[in-house]
Amino acid sequence: MGVPIDRFGVPIILALRAYQEFSDGLEFDSDSASHLVLTPDKTNSARSKTSVVYLGDKVGDLYVIAFKPGDGTGDESSRRIADLVVDHPYPRFPRVVPRDKRGIHTEAHLAIVAHKVDDVHAEPKLYAGSLDELGLRGNRVVKIGELGHDLSEEDLTPLSTLTTGYLESMQRFGDPHAIYNALGQIVVCAFLAISDEVNKAHPTVLSGLNPRLPSRSYRS
Repeated sequence: MGVPIDRFGVPIILALRAYQEFSDGLEFDSDSASHLVLTPDKTNSARSKTSVVYLGDKVGDLYVIAFKPGDGTGDESSRRIADLVVDHPYPRFPRVVPRDKRGIHTEAHLAIVAHKVDDVHAEPKLYAGSLDELGLRGNRVVKIGELGHDLSEEDLTPLSTLTTGYLESMQRFGDPHAIYNALGQIVVCAFLAISDEVNKAHPTVLSGLNPRLPSRSYRS
């Protein structure tokens, strides 16, 4: 959309180093993660993939993803768009189709940076950006929460939000889901999924990030 991809490199490094500082043991390869690669074959615009280490063990892969307006993470691997009703204002395309999260105990979203698209010379805003989390109610695709900072917030800080996990009541949430950019901005964020197996070995792996629940959504 006219914004050079390398403009996001420094904000990605700064954000991931900040998350690592208070994560209580997580190690991110921030330099490698900052090198986004365009992904014209996918439903979002660019990404990087790097390993994450916790207390000396690899615990997963960090995906840093750039979403232009209208990008999503959905696909038809779990269900077909033809079998679903899609709530307004979301488009009737596979990128909004929620994906199953079998084998994933918990997934965290890390806010990184947002960039205006109406001013390609604007400075990226660190930790900005909000994304919609879409789920299913029956056969209807609906918004089930928001990730990241609300647009009304001004003093932005590192923020982690769970996309999938368990409430205190042990009720499962966010499975299945898709993430969608309904903003008129480019949003860059990171996702770290913790498998059931890794969670058994390291049940506190995400605790240092102090992840919250998606806003306007689940309540225990």
